[in-house]
Amino acid sequence: MGIRFSKSIKINNFLKLNFTKNGISATVGKRGASVNIGGRGTYLNLSPNALGISGTGLSYRQKIAGGSSSSKKKQKAVKKQETAVTNTTSSLKKKGYEEIENNFINENAYADEITETDAVEEYRNNLEATINLHKYTDNVMSKKQFARFVDGLDEGMNKEIYNLSMQGDEDIVESLVSSFMNNLTLAYDVRVNYELEDNVLYVDLDLPEIEDLETSYPTYSNGKVVYRNKKGIELKGEYARMVLSLGVFLSANYFNLSSFIDEIVMSGFTTIRDKDGELVDQYLYSVRYTRDIFEKTDLSKLDDLFRFVLSFTNRINLSKTFSFKAIKPYETKIVIKTNSLVEEAALGLKEFGYKKAEIDAILPKLSEYHYETSGEYLKQALRLIKESK
Repeated sequence: MGIRFSKSIKINNFLKLNFTKNGISATVGKRGASVNIGGRGTYLNLSPNALGISGTGLSYRQKIAGGSSSSKKKQKAVKKQETAVTNTTSSLKKKGYEEIENNFINENAYADEITETDAVEEYRNNLEATINLHKYTDNVMSKKQFARFVDGLDEGMNKEIYNLSMQGDEDIVESLVSSFMNNLTLAYDVRVNYELEDNVLYVDLDLPEIEDLETSYPTYSNGKVVYRNKKGIELKGEYARMVLSLGVFLSANYFNLSSFIDEIVMSGFTTIRDKDGELVDQYLYSVRYTRDIFEKTDLSKLDDLFRFVLSFTNRINLSKTFSFKAIKPYETKIVIKTNSLVEEAALGLKEFGYKKAEIDAILPKLSEYHYETSGEYLKQALRLIKESK
């Protein structure tokens, strides 16, 4: 199954989760504004951060408390390392290169020891931010809270944009989603496609791969840090949590971009090779997230992620060993109608005597067209078959 929507946005440069020796921190970038010129007009795209709205979810500027009990020691180690560099540089003219190199290594021995000691804590912070990403976003505002927030804005472009988003202006809502996605950076590569239909936002989420997770983990043994390989079920469990947490994280932020959105259909897929070696999209889950449940949930305290996700209407086939089986995602009304008309056209081709292989070969291309009747699809199908010969 191919991508069902037309827009493809790559996440980059807005929210960056930093995994430092002092814990987890967030770096928020400023991309400013951009102008989008299209068939339906010209629109100004403002990044949430450019809007200057903090603490609401409309601008992702979530503070992540971190810092370990040994942070002071680590700061001293860093300072000691900087001093070593300075001393080495100033003595270049007085000492031979070999002696300088030895002194530099000795001066940094303490810093290396601290880094190695904290490998376990750093790994845990990395993993926490990856498999519990949903905890690092603001909770979803109710429609009343959203309205009060917009009323409190100063008169101007920002207020006008969010008033239009509350009214369900499709271009404005999609512009806000696009702006958020264009200015977001995560620890792994993710792509989304989206379509707003009535009060429902349909999202196709190109999921990160299991290879984005560490296959080994550091642990203490006899006072030293050693690395052990993860078991298959452990790695699969982390992956399942990572991809579901990502969907919840994005959904919460989308709800906070527009109170017009009542439901988000989040469908996550990965790309695999079929038996013929062709790249195909395989959907792992499709969940109908509703705003009312999100409004009542404190995401920062949500530990039972699987129960939360499964409480919504969903299509997830996940085994006890955390293996996903392919599913058919929920589709928009337009896609459902298109599929029905294409099927009718396919039956017409069969009645005309065309072989199944010929029909199957043109169906993916035929589905890309948007006609109102099966007759129009049938005519296009005949043209496609003719062109393929």
